[in-house]
Amino acid sequence: MKRIGLALATTVSLIALGCVITTKHKIDAHIVLDIRHIQEQADGVLDYIEGKTDELPAADPPKESMGPTILERACYAMLSTPVAYAAELKESSPKVKELADKMRERQPKIEAMKKQGAIGEDNRGYATLRESEAIADAEKKNEAQQLIAAENADRKALYREIATDNADQNVTLTTVERIFAQRRLMRAAAGEVFQLPPAGDDFDKFKASPMGQKLGDECAPGAWVTMK
Repeated sequence: MKRIGLALATTVSLIALGCVITTKHKIDAHIVLDIRHIQEQADGVLDYIEGKTDELPAADPPKESMGPTILERACYAMLSTPVAYAAELKESSPKVKELADKMRERQPKIEAMKKQGAIGEDNRGYATLRESEAIADAEKKNEAQQLIAAENADRKALYREIATDNADQNVTLTTVERIFAQRRLMRAAAGEVFQLPPAGDDFDKFKASPMGQKLGDECAPGAWVTMK
């Protein structure tokens, strides 16, 4: 009886150890997959908005899966928090297309005002009004404010739609906002005004990039900079 008890305890311990290793691997891989997928979608949407392509990313058909292994099933049963397994992220929806079309139509005006220094990009994925001679008079400033308000309303709706479509993969609105802000920053042209990411991995990666290195001492977490 003692031998059976010892063997059972050993088996449970090994499964528990396997759960720690396997679950961490699955969760880490899952998070990386989500972020990369949204990054790819952000690039596709921005390419469309900027007129670099005439098509949005198409939705991928769901991939077949072999399902979780016996060890993984045992692990999931032992965990207090369920772990999603091999679900596919959705890429686009009619609402995303509708919003992207509106932003694509507005893009020439946004780009023109960026070049004039009247519009900047914050690190949350939204356009902001900046002091500029281009909007010195009240009428032009009011037009710029209306343009930014319309743009940000559509961006917010777009981010929310993407987050909602992928909610089953724990993709949040904040995650989508952050990723779109990152992808816009990596596309920044010289002379455009951007707010750099807050302290953390995103900032560290940017600082190490050629764009970050060009900024020199101006490259600081959360700083507003004119790209070089």
